Amino acid sequence: MKRSARFLLIAMLATAGLPSWAADSWSVALRKRGIDPDLVENPIAITPEIKAAAEALSGRGGGTVEELKRIQSALFDTTRFTFDYESELTTTASEALSTGRGNCVSFTNLFIAMARSRGLRVKAGYIEPRAIGERRGDLVYIMTHVVAVYPLNDRYVVFDFYKTREDLAQHIRLLDDFELAALYVNNLAVQALSVSDYALAEARLRAVLKLAPEFAAAYGNLGVILRRRGDIPGAIDAYRSALALEPRDPSILGNLATLYTGLGREREAKAALTLADLRLATPYTILARGDLEAADGRIEEALRYYRRAARLDPKIPDPHLSIARLTRSAGRLDEARREAERALKLDPDNPEAKAILAELGGGAGP
Repeated sequence: MKRSARFLLIAMLATAGLPSWAADSWSVALRKRGIDPDLVENPIAITPEIKAAAEALSGRGGGTVEELKRIQSALFDTTRFTFDYESELTTTASEALSTGRGNCVSFTNLFIAMARSRGLRVKAGYIEPRAIGERRGDLVYIMTHVVAVYPLNDRYVVFDFYKTREDLAQHIRLLDDFELAALYVNNLAVQALSVSDYALAEARLRAVLKLAPEFAAAYGNLGVILRRRGDIPGAIDAYRSALALEPRDPSILGNLATLYTGLGREREAKAALTLADLRLATPYTILARGDLEAADGRIEEALRYYRRAARLDPKIPDPHLSIARLTRSAGRLDEARREAERALKLDPDNPEAKAILAELGGGAGP
């Protein structure tokens, strides 16, 4: 089973099986924040089934950390718990237990709920750098890395389902339960966006921002939705709100630059990408920076960005296609052919790589 700690924020939530007082308490707290409880459900609600499973898996003795490690190990032991990995499906704790489906976020939810059912105050947390992105069409969707955390003196014991480790406290920001719920409603908004349900996606993100007003990624995703709905001024305002919180976030700046490029505002697009902290950038943000350099006729500078993107993620064809396009237009045909071949090896059905090779008389190689 693949165990990726980086994940697209897409989730399906449920509070089925909650004691009535717990569900009522959650709903009351949401209403006090002006939020429709139907839009925000508790992803780490403790059910009787979770409590029973935690008791069975946690074992006895050895102290709190050892008990948590035993729960984590049991969740990865296929003789004790069967789980089918689905990279874009983040489930609640109860869904992860009952269906055995989801990604590593689902494990985190289940782990936190199980730990709390044992009286252990495990929380969710961000580890910096916490945000990355995934390309979908001409936009980069904001992703994040969330782990389960147990405070231990001046350190945190981190359970991220690659391993258990201890980190200095200053490298992790703990999330309260409403911030964690905000992540999942943001997930649902991205899921709604993926099927073009823009109204639902926007409603969910408005709820997110009531739960967590400083959640920059939610403003960034709201910008994506408003752009898709044709509300360009609203999208720009949403991106600006995101950047007021995270001024150098490369995913947000990359999406803003894409918007400006579509409007023909190349100077503003380049200014946005110049601000991006490329140490935290996705390959797609770096490629966008290269595209703007290429548009200015700065070929070698553009190629430098393209090659940097290729080094950052050697499994995607996009940087090689960008190099092939630019070197072909510059008359560097052998280099263009090589890069198209590399792209085709990574993506054997890629139509652009095939077209470039057909034009240049090359092949995909052995």
